[in-house]
Amino acid sequence: MSRAPDRRMFYTIDGLRGIAALLVVCRHIVPLHAGQLSFQSSYLAVELFFLFSGFVIAHAYDRRFEQGLGFWEFVKVRLIRLYPIYFIGFVIAVSTVPMARLMHLNTWPLDPLVLIPNLLILPIWVNFAGGLLYPFNNPSWTLFFELVANFVYALVVKRLSNPVVAVILLASGAFLAWAAFHFHSLDIGYNRKHFIGGFARVFFSFFAGVAVYRIQLAKPCPIKVSPWLLLPACCALLVAQIPHGLDRELYDTACALVIFPLFAYLATSVEPGPKGQKLFALGGGASYALYLIHAPLGGMLNTLFIVYGRPKGSAALGIAFIAVVAVIAWLVEKYYDRPVRKWLTAITKRGPNAPSPPAPLAASDPVKS
Repeated sequence: MSRAPDRRMFYTIDGLRGIAALLVVCRHIVPLHAGQLSFQSSYLAVELFFLFSGFVIAHAYDRRFEQGLGFWEFVKVRLIRLYPIYFIGFVIAVSTVPMARLMHLNTWPLDPLVLIPNLLILPIWVNFAGGLLYPFNNPSWTLFFELVANFVYALVVKRLSNPVVAVILLASGAFLAWAAFHFHSLDIGYNRKHFIGGFARVFFSFFAGVAVYRIQLAKPCPIKVSPWLLLPACCALLVAQIPHGLDRELYDTACALVIFPLFAYLATSVEPGPKGQKLFALGGGASYALYLIHAPLGGMLNTLFIVYGRPKGSAALGIAFIAVVAVIAWLVEKYYDRPVRKWLTAITKRGPNAPSPPAPLAASDPVKS
């Protein structure tokens, strides 16, 4: 274990994001594991995703904005980083509809009022699928809020002094606490009914990540905790069984406002050894693709089960599905996402003599739940 140097790769963050993504997958494939891999608090992984996003974005772009990086250049780089995987998840999800119809199954209509906004990473606001904002690939909702926070950061970064960050945290923290108690948990943001809660979740957690980065820069965390201990600690927080009611609201609020930022302060101060770095980078690199393709691939599998018979759900079946989708996610990230992003970066340069734009971040860039 070594202290984290000032560089772009944060392997401990990668490992934690990989673990969090796996728990989110478990949350969305209950029919496969028949509830045997259900983890009640796993939706709080979204707070970690947003928190780590703020940290990594601040680390990568604070100085670049000081050196003259423009807002629209930043927008371009972020879209190049996030959209290719989003697009492949969207295509897989939408393709399940004609597949189901060929098998004579009833499905949602391919409504342009749904398809066009979602294709553009925008939420829908029509009466469809019980109010889901991204009905064909529900986990996509976090990408919208991720980009909102990214773009707000880019607009205000030149005025984002430490006192301003503190004010943002106080205001957004109060907003988040209100949302947790008003909606009785932080499992919110993906439906029209609690859409506003997504803003509460992302603005506090993202700017808390920015604050953790600046604190780490000014005063590195003096406490060293092995990344191999941080991984199970993260799991424990995300699998905790908390009863609904006041306990649930207090737990979610405490995790988001206090525990997770402190956890990030610890996690961004240490890194695993060389072997751990390779393993953590592998998990972090595949986590974004895993997050955005598991639901549509699960939908395809469910369609086949409806037609040919559903096997009995079990932990083994759930684990097998996760293993297969994780391999597919790794292949998608390596052989689709990287080449496409490299190509998009090349064709969007401003001219033959223009300086190269900042490269889209790799494994340590935010995902998104």
